[in-house]
Amino acid sequence: MHSIIKASLVAVCFPLLAFSATSWGGLEPFSKWSLEGAVKVLNDSPWARQETFTRVIRGVGSGISGEKEIYNTFYVRFLSARPVREAYARIQQIQHGYDRMTPEEKQRFESLQAANLDMDVSQWIVLSVGFRSNDPNEESAIRRFFQSETVETLRSKAFLSTPSCPQVELIAYFPHQEESVGAKFVFPREVDGVPVIGEHCPNITLELLDVPGTESRLYAKFEVKSMRVGDQLVF
Repeated sequence: MHSIIKASLVAVCFPLLAFSATSWGGLEPFSKWSLEGAVKVLNDSPWARQETFTRVIRGVGSGISGEKEIYNTFYVRFLSARPVREAYARIQQIQHGYDRMTPEEKQRFESLQAANLDMDVSQWIVLSVGFRSNDPNEESAIRRFFQSETVETLRSKAFLSTPSCPQVELIAYFPHQEESVGAKFVFPREVDGVPVIGEHCPNITLELLDVPGTESRLYAKFEVKSMRVGDQLVF
């Protein structure tokens, strides 16, 4: 199973996904989104959370580059949620001048993304964790942590929980290969035949223990009722 998941997920970087004419909240097609709109989905939507940890450096002139406070910000996103992948797709379009392409050029551009277009997450919930810090040393330590961990070492540190399915077991993990997406944590959509997320599930939480740059743990909680595209629950 791990090889199947790897084939589907390890190459994800600004993936494109064609699935519906409209997106989150009944907005226009993602190919019409502005850069600001795409970034909003990645940073300020039902499928995205930012968790910032602050550490104060004591003493006059202390800190990095004159800073007296160190900020470590973690970005947790539902990569398996379609609006998040649309946002990455739109950012890639903007970066490559998609809007100015001829129809033939657009078709070639989209064909290059064919492998990502068909990424199958029907059995998995995928969350990505990225990070930024204003301290290069802190950022390096966090990057080393995510690069050195494996699915085996993370099984006692990474948990996805809902009221009906507490501490869902991690089934795959991929260290970040690109800064934009981050490390990928893969969980099953069902446990013993019970959906991890259902229509009446109030919230879902990703918890990571012993992460450098945090207060011993990273805890990101999402409200499920907001994770909808039209009347469909999307995660």
